[in-house]
Amino acid sequence: MKRLRSQHGIYPALSFMNILQFPLHMVFISMINRLSYNYDIKPAILTDGFLWFQDLSSPDPWGVLPVIGGLVTLLNIMSTSTANINPMMRKMRRYMYFMPFITIPIWMTFPSAFNMYWMTSSIIQLIILNLFRNESFKKIVGIPKYLPGTKL
Repeated sequence: MKRLRSQHGIYPALSFMNILQFPLHMVFISMINRLSYNYDIKPAILTDGFLWFQDLSSPDPWGVLPVIGGLVTLLNIMSTSTANINPMMRKMRRYMYFMPFITIPIWMTFPSAFNMYWMTSSIIQLIILNLFRNESFKKIVGIPKYLPGTKL
């Protein structure tokens, strides 16, 4: 590890910084659940829906939001790179493609507010991921072609 840092400027521990997003994600989910099941806190959650789902505390009546969320999650999984992983992980990756389809029936029981949160955060993640892979965007923002310690 020391040799990687000194020769190439690679810091493997930086990849674990994403774990800091997890507590924030859990706070958002618990806040949505608390608002969905305790109408006294915010009664407007019963009437401030959008388009076909007027009640954000109940599941999507047509199941459109969970399906869109599952498809966007599948796109996120498909857009991650597999060029530098070992063969065992490539085999496991095949099963990861089915995961969003397994979660769709579960998400159909969740409040619409949760599905909206999941769908929008997944779409934003997909946009950011693809923007930073685009060479012209990197040039506009001023990111060099090679960043020490990354594979961008």
